[in-house]
Amino acid sequence: MVRNGYPLQVLNALSVAEGTRAYTRLRADVIRSGILDRSYVYYIFTIAFAFGGFFASAAAIVLLDSLLLLIPACLAFSFFSVQIAGVNHDAGHRAIFKSTHLNNLMGVFSSFCLGIVFENWRVRHNEHHARPNQPSDPDLYVPFLVTDANQLASKKGLEAKLLRFQALYYYPLGSLVSFSNRLGTISYFRMRPLNRDDLWRFPLYATGIFFLFVAPFLFFDPIKALFVFFLVHVTTGLYLASCFAPNHKGMTILEEDARISFLEQQVVTGRSVTGGRLTEVMLVGLNHQTEHHLFPQTPRHKLRHIAPLLQQVCDEKGIHFERATFIETNRDILSVLRSVARESAATPSRPLTADAAVEEAQALIGVSHRD
Repeated sequence: MVRNGYPLQVLNALSVAEGTRAYTRLRADVIRSGILDRSYVYYIFTIAFAFGGFFASAAAIVLLDSLLLLIPACLAFSFFSVQIAGVNHDAGHRAIFKSTHLNNLMGVFSSFCLGIVFENWRVRHNEHHARPNQPSDPDLYVPFLVTDANQLASKKGLEAKLLRFQALYYYPLGSLVSFSNRLGTISYFRMRPLNRDDLWRFPLYATGIFFLFVAPFLFFDPIKALFVFFLVHVTTGLYLASCFAPNHKGMTILEEDARISFLEQQVVTGRSVTGGRLTEVMLVGLNHQTEHHLFPQTPRHKLRHIAPLLQQVCDEKGIHFERATFIETNRDILSVLRSVARESAATPSRPLTADAAVEEAQALIGVSHRD
């Protein structure tokens, strides 16, 4: 069965009870294999690699003046920023330490380096895990992009008019992710009652934002400041988008009240990216997306061992476990975007009001109630 040029997963291949039994068996196999055991040695090297590279590349940016030499330094800083984002992600899922406190400390420090608030990210990300590709998934809505024709009605004004070109601006839009993730976090403090923990959370966040967005213009000459600012943020955004966009975009979108087992819910809404150790490093383990959603506390380098166990269960139960190369994944996403764009071209758009224009501008930089 195909919709929007993309093969739909077969839903309700098994009942909720059957899916629960299948997941229970799968979980028992995973535990018995030692896959969920902590991996401290692995994370010692991973953390040292990420933070060592981050601070070394930051020092290089400060010390170098040649624009030619600043290019590799800035690219290295972007690369290691995303590596730290991977550590932050694993800490948020309690995959590094047994201690919740130690995971939180690692997450807070990682988030400080990234210019975000750990608690805000963790809560929002857990909401995504609970209902992936469902209306309440905070990651489902992306400004100016639609991957399912049923979402077209949610777009209006400028967003609706531009959707016909979404396959063209899909990658350039990714360059804004660094800005939206970091600056959009301010809504965490604006859209909720402040509490005692905000007395340290906000100064920590503000300090991170200062170093990432303000300091270059205070300490570098204007040419170097602009060069570093845009190269770092644009490449970081593109890299981040390349890590998480393949995971769910173009996959099945479920109804909010869909009666479906946890196993089937996580499998049909996710996509894993095949590849070796290099793919795993470059995508900070998010290439094992479906496996991660089923067992989020798994140490990153052990996720690959879940795939054959999961494939066996899916084959037995008639569930399609989507796996594709990085290139195939991007090709599939573009195909979906083009198909939906053709439908949007035939759908009359509503006029853009002043309030809608403000909402779209806020959504673009991540400043909305959704954050």
